[in-house]
Amino acid sequence: MLAKLDRRTKEARLLEAARASLTRHVGGAPNDIQRVLIERASRLMVYIETMDAQALVVGTMTERNSRQYLAWVNALRLCLREIGLDEAKPERPVSLDQYLAAKRAAR
Repeated sequence: MLAKLDRRTKEARLLEAARASLTRHVGGAPNDIQRVLIERASRLMVYIETMDAQALVVGTMTERNSRQYLAWVNALRLCLREIGLDEAKPERPVSLDQYLAAKRAAR
């Protein structure tokens, strides 16, 4: 479904936004494992959003779609749990005293 996404579509924009948000959440530079989890979670978000939109139009979900929806929601929950609930703390900038001390030590 997402293999041929045109970047102008709503789904592609949602996928890009989810990736960007989760990447910021982990501090902006995910490791390889986090990158895989972010990609999986982003795709699941698009699938779930698509099913939500479809259910709103139709007014209900079939039993099969309902099971699939719950499976995707659970998979997303597990991905997000692995990524972590707490945002990565930005590194504190080096104080001027620390910077100058490091420069003196390097001489």
